[in-house]
Amino acid sequence: MPSPSEIQSMLPLFFQLLFFAVAGALIVGVFFSIVGWFFRNAIVIMIIVAILFAINYGYIDLTKLFGVVNYDNASITSLLQ
Repeated sequence: MPSPSEIQSMLPLFFQLLFFAVAGALIVGVFFSIVGWFFRNAIVIMIIVAILFAINYGYIDLTKLFGVVNYDNASITSLLQ
């Protein structure tokens, strides 16, 4: 059986091992929870990406969808005079 001084000298290494074990478990747990969230919501994420792609490449025209207010410079300058 180790003496108390040997146990006391090994305590910092034990605490360091304990810290890295807990930190590693937290990192792995967070990683798996994020992957699980993406897996559960994959259909919604794909639909959102497809909508953004369609808006970006002009397949969906937001000006026709929401309407556009046209401000031409001639009407603005006439109001300012």
